[in-house]
Amino acid sequence: MSAQVVSLNGTVLATEVPQPNETLVHELERLLQAARAGQIVGMAAAYQHQDRLITYSYAGMIGGFGLLGGLDCLKERLLRLVLSRD
Repeated sequence: MSAQVVSLNGTVLATEVPQPNETLVHELERLLQAARAGQIVGMAAAYQHQDRLITYSYAGMIGGFGLLGGLDCLKERLLRLVLSRD
């Protein structure tokens, strides 16, 4: 049977074995090295999981308006990326 399995809320459930995204893995390794070297002391991030679920987390020194400005810049870049696909 090749039909898609759909949850009660209408989302398609992943039936494939997840594959790592090498670009993402390299970026996370770069960030970890920078954090271990003391170059990155705080972070806030959003994550898209294989089933399209979105989560977020924050850690370290996250106070101040600088991080909010960085998130606004990222949000604008993501918005342009999404709009360019239409």
